[in-house]
Amino acid sequence: MRVSLKLSQQGLILVGVPVGLMVIFLLSLFLLLLRVEKEAEEADHSKTIISEANSLVKEYYDAASQLIMYRYTRDEKERRRFEDQLAGTKSSFVKLQHLLKDDPQELAMLADLGGIAEHGMALMRRYERYLAGAEELNALEVAILYRQFTSAGARFTAQLQELVSHESARHQVSSAAEERERALVKNLIVAGAIAAIAIGATLASFFTRNTVSRLALLMDNTVRLGKKDSLLPALKGDDEIATLDRFFHKMADDLAEAARKERAILDNAVDVICSIDASGHFTAANPASLAVWGYAPAELVGRHYSEMIARDDVPKFREALERIRVERVPLTLETRVVGAGAAVLHMSWSLRWSEPEQSLFCVAHDISDRKEVERLKQEFVAVISHELRTPLTSLQATLTLLESGAYGQLNDTGAKRIRSAESGVSRLITLINDLLDIEKMEAGKLSMTFADLDLADIVERSLEAVQGFAEQQGVSVKADKPSVKVLADGDRIVQVMVNLLSNAIKFSDDGGGVEVKVEEKQDCLEVQVIDHGPGVPEGYEKTIFAKYAQAQSPDGKKRKGTGLGLPICKAIVEQHGGAIGVRRTEGGGSTFWFSLPRR
Repeated sequence: MRVSLKLSQQGLILVGVPVGLMVIFLLSLFLLLLRVEKEAEEADHSKTIISEANSLVKEYYDAASQLIMYRYTRDEKERRRFEDQLAGTKSSFVKLQHLLKDDPQELAMLADLGGIAEHGMALMRRYERYLAGAEELNALEVAILYRQFTSAGARFTAQLQELVSHESARHQVSSAAEERERALVKNLIVAGAIAAIAIGATLASFFTRNTVSRLALLMDNTVRLGKKDSLLPALKGDDEIATLDRFFHKMADDLAEAARKERAILDNAVDVICSIDASGHFTAANPASLAVWGYAPAELVGRHYSEMIARDDVPKFREALERIRVERVPLTLETRVVGAGAAVLHMSWSLRWSEPEQSLFCVAHDISDRKEVERLKQEFVAVISHELRTPLTSLQATLTLLESGAYGQLNDTGAKRIRSAESGVSRLITLINDLLDIEKMEAGKLSMTFADLDLADIVERSLEAVQGFAEQQGVSVKADKPSVKVLADGDRIVQVMVNLLSNAIKFSDDGGGVEVKVEEKQDCLEVQVIDHGPGVPEGYEKTIFAKYAQAQSPDGKKRKGTGLGLPICKAIVEQHGGAIGVRRTEGGGSTFWFSLPRR
């Protein structure tokens, strides 16, 4: 029979039933002990009554004995002892009356006995008065008196013996009842212990067998899950084990679904996902290996990675494999892979070493297209550098000569056209220089020449570079020029300041002003370029330093720019070990700042 009880309920039964039985047992035992105690008290009461009755008889006869002794000795001491014995007899009567107060029958017997005793003691007192000479009696009267108190003593003894016999019978009944109750207590203790042990063992065995069998089924399902076998049917019931088994089945279903999805992801992934053992051989691969490398997974398994990776890149891959096994951290590297048909592919590898499996898990992403784009980009940059910047620089010089009148004076229209052409050529050269700087920045080849420089000279050079533009825009520029030494590339820092000053002038209103301030801090110098224009829109404080990012001015005006100046400034400052940012200027405008480590 399967009991559908929760483990907590089973526990309550296992504990509650023995405890309930123990309570009943203890209650019954307590009641029996009360009865035993009552029977013992009654037996002790009977003993006390019998003892007191015997004392009464003894005192009564002692009084008679003392009276007879006084008859022969005429000793006053004997007479006083006689009086004392009579007083003790009365005291014993009082005690017996108190002991027999709850028993009307024996109390009536004691009353009869008391009458006999009073009569006998009155006769003894009369005889005592005769002996003391207080009362005169003739010989016949004395003989009659002596026979009377002797006869009274006999009746007193007989009556008292009847009382004692009656109480003795009651004592025997109480003692027998007490013995029976004690025997019953012993039997109850033994029976209760046996019953508690038997019931507890039966319940424990039943519930344990039930629980163990269900746990065994759960363990069997665990083993089956590990072997990927079908699970046994779910347990029925609402107890914790059945609930756990249902969760286990759900977990198994979820794992199967996750494995199916994982397999689907692996099978449909465009990247090659594979594993390589400690000896360097492929142990598994997804179907993408056929599409990317031209080798099916079955063809790839067993090959050494050196057979797939280009010969020149094998040492790099080997070093990465040794490093990842030592450092236990994921690595990323790029190599060339020779696919089917000798096709060379550029791959980006994401590598992770698993110590328990002693395997390298790899995700290889084809970056051949990106490499081709980079190659085209490099060719484009080379074309810009050599085929555009050089002719444009020559053209700019020629236009400058024409404007200065080196080839003759131009009319107003011609001079205006020349200035417009020169401005356009300057913008093109600036754009080309920015593009070249961005390329160097991304390649990590932005060259720097550091030297001990005076920050005042750098600020002065920057102001001279933008003075003409500021006058053209009708903007005044004021600057702090503290004489502070910094370790920097002067030309690059001037480039940063010129860019920030140009932007500040460009976004300032006619007649406005731009300020340059230098704050000396504990470990760095902070250079601030402050304008009072519309300011940087909220939310653009960080994105404004990204490539080609240009925030829309709140006043709606279009300002020319490439969106490359600020990213170049950020790269230059960071290569100096500093930081750059922007914040709102109190009263309106923006404050672009950058920091340089102190010398």
